[in-house]
Amino acid sequence: MDAIRTENLAKSYRSGWTGSKGAPALHGLNLEVKVGEVFGFLGPNGAGKTTSIHLILNLMSPSSGRAELFGRPATDAKVHRRVGYLPESVNLHTYYRGRGLLEFYAALGGMPRARRAGRIDELLRLVKLEDAGDKPVAKYSKGMLQRLGFAQALLHDPDLLILDEPTSNLDPVGRKEFRDILVELKRLGKTIFISSHVLSEVESVCDRVAILQKGELKRVGSLQELSAPKSTRLTLQSLPAALIEAVVAASAEVTFQRTQVVIKCPGESSSREVQQILHEGNVAVAKIETETESLEEIFFSTIQPPPLS
Repeated sequence: MDAIRTENLAKSYRSGWTGSKGAPALHGLNLEVKVGEVFGFLGPNGAGKTTSIHLILNLMSPSSGRAELFGRPATDAKVHRRVGYLPESVNLHTYYRGRGLLEFYAALGGMPRARRAGRIDELLRLVKLEDAGDKPVAKYSKGMLQRLGFAQALLHDPDLLILDEPTSNLDPVGRKEFRDILVELKRLGKTIFISSHVLSEVESVCDRVAILQKGELKRVGSLQELSAPKSTRLTLQSLPAALIEAVVAASAEVTFQRTQVVIKCPGESSSREVQQILHEGNVAVAKIETETESLEEIFFSTIQPPPLS
């Protein structure tokens, strides 16, 4: 069973006084998020990420298609008890104190009174707000509000977390702490769906990613599946002089070090050609290392149009 599944999910907004159908914000999104994985949802501003999240959470109705959560229609209110949501803009009641606000949401969600205090203390420690729990929310910084919103999303111990730009207001220390929390939640079997502009953050924690542009799903998969080899580094004990010219002719770079020889091949074709040369020359390769594209390189190669010929 998938934690999230969408089938041809689409949304168009009405525009103008006539209410005519405007440009589609989302075109036929087909997406599957597996139970227990951390899934990154990427795209430039206006790509349709937040619209997709709102449709998945049934905060708006689709123009066509459907969304499911744990095999149930997204319109089924009961299944939303298994979901925690942190929106991009965290708007909390500022007239509460931090602990009191979490107490309010715990009561609203039906959490037994006997469990509330312990759960709230646990979450305040988790998001590093234990010393600010009795401070008025009105005096919280943006980063503290983000942390408190994250605690609120975790209150009912959801199976699925949907996080929209969760670290936008956090400093580098806060982002590192947030990543550590995600790793721990994954270890506990939680499913995490995270939309973020911080590509390095997504790269460090996500099992798979999807890239959206102008409402269309462009690519989806693990980093290994999406990344293309950039270069290959071959390490040898020695390289006969008779083979050096052939290796260099294959566009490879040869570096002689004290105890080994390193051959750097700029692409797959060069690597294949060099390895064939070494094989025919009976030269053993001690190590092969492949450098692949980073998530940033994958992202920009996906959203940028191909160069004009």
